[in-house]
Amino acid sequence: MDYISDFFGFIKKATTSVQTVDAIRERLDAEGFLELEMNELWTLNASGKYYLTPYPSMLVGFTIGSGQFQTKGVKMIAAHTDNPGFRIKPNPEVNSEGMLTLNVERYGGPILNTWFDRPLSIAGRIAVKSDEVLKPKVIHLDFQRPILIIPNLAIHMNREVNKGVEIKVQKEMQPLLTQLIEDEIKDHYLLDLVAKEAGVDREDILDMDLNVYCSEEGMLVGSKEEFISCPRIDDLSMVYAAMEAIVGSKHKDGINMVAFMDNEEIGSMTRQGADSMMLSSILERIHMSTERREQQSISRAMNFFVISADCAHGLHPNYGEKSDITNKPVMNKGMAIKISCNRSYASEVETIAAFQQLCDKANVKYQKFVNHSDQPGGTTLGPLLSKYVPVHVVDVGVPMLAMHSTRELMGKQDFLDSIKIFNIFFQLEE
Repeated sequence: MDYISDFFGFIKKATTSVQTVDAIRERLDAEGFLELEMNELWTLNASGKYYLTPYPSMLVGFTIGSGQFQTKGVKMIAAHTDNPGFRIKPNPEVNSEGMLTLNVERYGGPILNTWFDRPLSIAGRIAVKSDEVLKPKVIHLDFQRPILIIPNLAIHMNREVNKGVEIKVQKEMQPLLTQLIEDEIKDHYLLDLVAKEAGVDREDILDMDLNVYCSEEGMLVGSKEEFISCPRIDDLSMVYAAMEAIVGSKHKDGINMVAFMDNEEIGSMTRQGADSMMLSSILERIHMSTERREQQSISRAMNFFVISADCAHGLHPNYGEKSDITNKPVMNKGMAIKISCNRSYASEVETIAAFQQLCDKANVKYQKFVNHSDQPGGTTLGPLLSKYVPVHVVDVGVPMLAMHSTRELMGKQDFLDSIKIFNIFFQLEE
């Protein structure tokens, strides 16, 4: 399989967290996975393949071994579906001499200046009227074509731009949607556009949850095409690798799982984020449905290994001083194991060693990442997952550059190695 081309196709579909889950569902449906509903009783069978989407931007998928699955452990890969960017506010139209821009708010921590002069589009979901008052109809929507752009101010009008100028989101990041012609209606212009795209009447639209995304496609760069330049590498590269691993998951014992959570970029403190009880509730349902009720929760937890997969910071050739002096992962030299004594990463000596052995078994390289001591980094899914389920967790990710830019960069070999490692992980029989 040509993973690179397929990944680029996935990125084109996975434009927001909602569309990402839709793309994963499409893949799992094609591979014969059965969808479960949270409000129904589950009957799970040996060799079964299942998934559920408790919320539109969250998906949990799992496969059950063909043998004595009820007496074996669980292996999980977790990643997140969201990316930094911009959300369109209600009543967004701003008219300046017929130039119609949209009022947006920042989501997470994007590198703002990378959003200028790029082809942008809109995706998300809308709620329309239904016969049930408390259950409006929800439609997923993706324009899948460049309809927005945020033009830079000419250097002649901003002489200090190359010296570092603060960017104000409210003023400077309003994307340009259209130029109105004479007598063209400017009120509800976006609403009319969305209604036409969705095939509904404007009057039936109750609310919209729409995001701006970079509509550029992925490509290989470098003199040997050794790098991948692409929007949304963080964290959709790890989502894709985990998705491919669960699709190819064939094992005799235990349960293999993937958990794709939302809102990591804003702290995960939502019902669809890692800092909620939803995942642990799903796990309990699975244990009950596979007749594991005779085991104590702590016993299950001790036989439960989680790979928290979120991209890592690679060594930047122009900013070497920003990396730790002895632990500085380089692109295309192996996945990075993320370590922090302050527990912003969940890796510990046993899980680090286990992942190293996994890499050895897969015959791929690995590296270790620790933040610069004077420049602490962020956190990821690992500590939050272990907060609700006391399991063994290792935090890892492909080393990358330009994290949170509209286009990010990772090593092609690291990406391919991640798929290989995750495949081997799900094939382990212990």
